Amino acid sequence: MTERSMYCPRCECDRAFRSEERTEGYNVRGVTVAMTLPVWVCPECGESVVDEAFGDPVERAMDAYREQSGLLTSSEIRRIRDQWGLSQVAFATLLGMSPATINRYEQGSLQQEKEDELLRACDNEEFMRDLLRRRGALLSERQRQTAEAKLERRPGTRMAYWETGFSESMPVEVSKRSGFRAFDYDRYAAVVAWLCKNVQVVTQTKLYKLLFYSDFLCFRATSRSLTGALYRQMAYGPVPVGFNGLRAQLEADDVVAINEVAFQNGNTGELFRPGGRAEMTLSKLGDEDIRVLVFVRDKLGDLTPSAISDRSHAESAWKDTLPKDVISYEKAMELSLQVPT
Repeated sequence: MTERSMYCPRCECDRAFRSEERTEGYNVRGVTVAMTLPVWVCPECGESVVDEAFGDPVERAMDAYREQSGLLTSSEIRRIRDQWGLSQVAFATLLGMSPATINRYEQGSLQQEKEDELLRACDNEEFMRDLLRRRGALLSERQRQTAEAKLERRPGTRMAYWETGFSESMPVEVSKRSGFRAFDYDRYAAVVAWLCKNVQVVTQTKLYKLLFYSDFLCFRATSRSLTGALYRQMAYGPVPVGFNGLRAQLEADDVVAINEVAFQNGNTGELFRPGGRAEMTLSKLGDEDIRVLVFVRDKLGDLTPSAISDRSHAESAWKDTLPKDVISYEKAMELSLQVPT
């Protein structure tokens, strides 16, 4: 018998709880689902708690019911949505549901059989292709492009639009315009992966500013940009040229995973996290690259998206550039930050 020291709320002191297994019945839509629970039991008063490693028994009972009834689990619904790079709002829009409904299903609420069939169909590539053809115009351009890019991807290859001219908006020459580096998607992906891995909270707005400072500070320190990317002067600060396509490419290549979240202030947004292949990209970065990125992380990584956006607005690189024009790398010499030598 295994024992574990735990605080007993009934005895109001620490006790050597013993491990047991108990069978409990949970009523789910009129069906009793029996669950064998690992519990810890106080030897003095009999107080019991479910082992936290088991998870929420109610959620486990709901998933057991789904399995018995042939319904998708909440994690399977999330996987289907994620594989097309869709937010809950975009997925709900395509299906003619409310975002709150998709959110409830992914949080554990049970779906009806007709909704389950619709959700299950979205696991099929041809169904999704037809759904995007018919209802894709209801999505934002970025979400539609992301889903279409996912559909076009094949194992071991990049998306078709990357190979057929997507990079035309980025410089292919080594010149002052590109920070003396032709745009390198693999290095761009590596920088994004490093930032997502090493900065605690990365939103889209924050990521674009971190990329801008990384490229321009690298140019200031080494006379060469980090990725060769161009940046436009936009309302919320510098933004990489072709950012929608680059974002879709990064998602399709599994360099980043983008999830819709609810923040403490009640707003919803997207968080960028390392994808399954993020670690594989990091070999593109050298010691000098990492030194610049560590400096950017230490100086700017803890700023909120609005704070780093405000800071970029104070830079002459942004103030002296006309709206939507490309920011010159020469303005790197006027940044408020400088990487120590």
